[in-house]
Amino acid sequence: MSSADDQAVATATTSSELRADIRRLGDLLGETLVRQEGPELLDLVEKVRRLTREDGEAAAELLRGTELETAAKLVRAFSTYFHLANVTEQVHRGRELGARRAAEGGLLARTADRLKDADPEHLRETVRNLNIRPVFTAHPTEAARRSVLNKLRRIAALLDTPVIASDRRRLDTRLAENIDLVWQTDELRVVRPEPADEARNAIYYLDELHAGAVGDVLEDLTAELERVGVHLPDDTRPSPSAPGSAATATATPTSPRR
Repeated sequence: MSSADDQAVATATTSSELRADIRRLGDLLGETLVRQEGPELLDLVEKVRRLTREDGEAAAELLRGTELETAAKLVRAFSTYFHLANVTEQVHRGRELGARRAAEGGLLARTADRLKDADPEHLRETVRNLNIRPVFTAHPTEAARRSVLNKLRRIAALLDTPVIASDRRRLDTRLAENIDLVWQTDELRVVRPEPADEARNAIYYLDELHAGAVGDVLEDLTAELERVGVHLPDDTRPSPSAPGSAATATATPTSPRR
């Protein structure tokens, strides 16, 4: 087969594995609903899903006649499902990107290949003056609390753990435990978040991603620059700014470690 055929097969395989993992977490969520709320809620969830596909008016009529407390649990059930599906997609997307980097090289490597004939001194000065300031803005539909995000992150880590068939049941047990914890954690705020709350939510992502992702990117940047003949002075290296409302990646003089 051609490389295009290989890519198509890989994509189909990945999509199949993604759907299987989403079904797997959906089944575990169904078991959580039965354990925590009783089989009636799971039956209602499945009925709403079926009617939504087959008869929208019947689904609307069913929802209009649902008591408020039950409706709130129904909304939470669907919200939790979509959280789990989103986490699964992110895990698989990460795997795809990792496989692509291994096969084709990362974005920095491809960019370095395009710049290999550029003037090294010009590239060095460009990097020395590099200043990146991402702005973190809370999405109006993002309501997940930090406690929920932490639990979803643990689920993502479990999903991304390679296991052999004999360990699958043990992993599913741990996934089920964490899905139980997600269900037991109220994801909605009872009051409107203040700007400080939104800032703390942004800092969550900085705390979790800053040390690993940013550090890896900067190390890769330095390595790729050296590969094309750009050697930064010993007293200068790319370094991330401290976590905050904005972050800077700039070439700055090094200082003694503390």
